[in-house]
Amino acid sequence: MIAALIRHAEISKSKNVLVLFLLMASYLGMLVAGVFDVFWAFVGSLVLSYATDLYLHRSEPDLIRFLGKLKWGLSIRVLTRELAVLVLMRDIAGGDRDMFTVVFLGFVAVHALRLLYTFLCMFIKRRRALPVRVRNLDLSALRMPEPPPPIAFRAHERKLLYLDTSIIVGALASDYTGLVGFSVLGGAVAITLALLGVVILLPTINQCRRVPSHERTFRILNKQVAEYRPEVVLYFSYAAGARDSAYQVNMWLDTLAKLGRRPLIVLREVTTLRFLAYTPLPVVCLPKADDLSLLDLPEVRVILYPANAGKNVHMLRVAEAKHVFIGHGDSDKLASSNRVSKVFDEIWTAGKGGEDRYQRLRGTIPGSALVPVGRPQLSAVESVSVRPPERMPTVLYAPTWEGWTADPYHTSLILMGEKIMRMLLNQSEPVRILYKPHPLTGKRSAEATRVHRRIVAMLEADNARRERQDSRTVRSALAQGDKRLGDLESRMGRLKAWTVVGVYGVWDKDRAALARPPKESWDDLQDQWHETFWESRGGERHQVVTGQLPSLYSCFNEADLLISDISSVVSDFVASEKPYAVSNPSDMDPELFKQLNPAASAAYILGPSCDELTLCVDAARSGGRDRLAQHREILKRYLLGDGDSMARFNDAVNDLFARGMEEFPPGDTAEPILANPFTQAAAPGQEMDATMQIRHLGWMRQQLGPQQSMNQYF
Repeated sequence: MIAALIRHAEISKSKNVLVLFLLMASYLGMLVAGVFDVFWAFVGSLVLSYATDLYLHRSEPDLIRFLGKLKWGLSIRVLTRELAVLVLMRDIAGGDRDMFTVVFLGFVAVHALRLLYTFLCMFIKRRRALPVRVRNLDLSALRMPEPPPPIAFRAHERKLLYLDTSIIVGALASDYTGLVGFSVLGGAVAITLALLGVVILLPTINQCRRVPSHERTFRILNKQVAEYRPEVVLYFSYAAGARDSAYQVNMWLDTLAKLGRRPLIVLREVTTLRFLAYTPLPVVCLPKADDLSLLDLPEVRVILYPANAGKNVHMLRVAEAKHVFIGHGDSDKLASSNRVSKVFDEIWTAGKGGEDRYQRLRGTIPGSALVPVGRPQLSAVESVSVRPPERMPTVLYAPTWEGWTADPYHTSLILMGEKIMRMLLNQSEPVRILYKPHPLTGKRSAEATRVHRRIVAMLEADNARRERQDSRTVRSALAQGDKRLGDLESRMGRLKAWTVVGVYGVWDKDRAALARPPKESWDDLQDQWHETFWESRGGERHQVVTGQLPSLYSCFNEADLLISDISSVVSDFVASEKPYAVSNPSDMDPELFKQLNPAASAAYILGPSCDELTLCVDAARSGGRDRLAQHREILKRYLLGDGDSMARFNDAVNDLFARGMEEFPPGDTAEPILANPFTQAAAPGQEMDATMQIRHLGWMRQQLGPQQSMNQYF
């Protein structure tokens, strides 16, 4: 039962199960103590309820949402707490009800003010809501109202519900001393704080009376876009969660910034902006399809799609542009050669391997639509080099996720992950492990989440064992590194925040930032972050990588060996020409496995028993001079092509843009072809006269016959 609770509530840490039970016990304890009039037991349960509630709000937000689904959300818990207080006070003062009445009216007043306050916050939120969100575009002409102070607006519902704390404390003090004044004081404090919050909101409420109309918003937006004159669009909508899918668009941001054309990024989900990496390029987010149709893109002739998502159809309607599927990595997964890609004018692959993959669809995708452009992102990947003998070998384990289907062999994590970890940790000569699971790990399988947590626990335990030998030095290095990383992340955060400073209006809180624009480079800060991270962690400490930093390619550069599944991670790692192993959870014949998955043709194939793992680690120690080195060199050209990938990608964009401009010169639009049977016979530019119309009516009657009516056409 406890395991089922953890699974359904998505509790991230097992110890928080105890906190959840303490929360439930605290409310039960308050009710029981109130019924039997046990004052100090009530106080203890009350304090425990506040402590556990606050802790879970900070550490387990998913669990708090789960409690809401069970109809035991924060509002119900607060009412239960207040009910327990009233039960405790039901027989106080020997029949004198003044104290009870004061406490009861205090609760009623606070909830009435909470209702008013919530309404005002909803009014502000709705009036300030725009149909579009942007980065690096100046929409200050909208003069949007400045947001209210965070202390009065952010998480206001939770803050308001905790206002009853002063009333409860006053009630308990009155119950203990018999003085009604404590109850009056507690109620006065709560009501004063609520009214103070309303006063803080009043200036914003007044400003929200005048907000730009929908038409004016898009008039200003299109004016700014027209001044920028975009030629290429990267269009992104996600099929899964925003946090988990943001990498699909983030991997293309640097490439777009280096294009010879003017790119614009168009997003469909507001939450994607939260996880979008830094970019100096203009970004437009339009959640509604109707609003997307109002975005004017007269000079755009190339639209790039990193993902196959249902909302792609809303941009595919632009007939003047060429639509290109660029994907988010080349792999031998069936999803990487999807028949849905037929809707695009072209499909750009990294190399010949990608072309051959689409040819498996047997003519569904014409060869002329497949264009190899390389992988521009891989310029950050360092080639294999001689490994210093004193350096501990580093193994990167990067399994893919469970996939959208029920295929049990899609990922090695569930069937092989723990065995791989145990065998690596038990090597006669120690190795360092970098564990980087796919961002979507656990999206469909609770077992994948449990295995992931067990692997993390194994690595943390081994780190603790290794650090006992020189714990003081290790802790000091980590502390200094964390301090330096915190400073770099703060500077990176300020640089990222600059992309939205003043875009909707010049607000007081932004004036200081506008007066001091950042002078630092994002690339320099990111390079410093990676250098600091790896230096502070040392060459022996295992690392679990689940965030955007350190980047995947930075992990490639640290690793001497990759262990992964059939995914784009394998194809990208081939660029380094370092040894790699591909899991074969189904225990398929290795040669057949390589035939079906060309990206594994230069890999060590790792079966369910993991017997080949020692051979793989020996290859890592060789510094890339193992027996498959030449195979990897050949495979690299097959999968990724030759030459400068950025130049090839840029040339492909320029060529397609030129063809688009040739078909639809500036100012030209794709006019619909007349298909009305009464007007088809007219020559272009010629109107149908009455004689032609009668002749067509006669032809229609002949086709229908005397028994059929033409009403079906009208």
